[in-house]
Amino acid sequence: MSRVAVLGLGSPFGDDRAGWEVAQGLGRIPWAEHGSDSVVTVDCLDRPGTGLLERFRNADYVILIDAMRSGAPAGTLRRMDPDEMLADADSPSSHGFGLEQTVALGRALGELPSNLLLFGIEADAFDGPRISPALEAAMPGLVERIAGHVRDLLRGGLSANAHGV
Repeated sequence: MSRVAVLGLGSPFGDDRAGWEVAQGLGRIPWAEHGSDSVVTVDCLDRPGTGLLERFRNADYVILIDAMRSGAPAGTLRRMDPDEMLADADSPSSHGFGLEQTVALGRALGELPSNLLLFGIEADAFDGPRISPALEAAMPGLVERIAGHVRDLLRGGLSANAHGV
């Protein structure tokens, strides 16, 4: 059975919650209608660190969703493959041992899935009780973008890799 794991990363604080919110939106989609041979799992993880590597197991395709800060305007969407994630490996993370460091460790240990993709959304503020208005406005578009990507994967039998879709 082919599996797509969608993992929303974050915390309960401010814009860092965006990965969870997008994942929750994706979790409401009835994926079984798109192919009985494939399973889509959607989970929200609170600062998983190296525990993220365990979540990569048993999935043919892993999609990560996370708030990020690169200097782009808040709400900007980015799609990154592992090489692009590793290029940002020196950036600070609110997740402790950050996503980039986890990807680097997974690559060194040979534990990265063959198909790994990050959908990032540029954050404004990582503190406070609510997601900023710029992210609120951008999140529905990110849900639809990722949903379209997953539908394409399911139609193609998961044969496309992270770079080709």
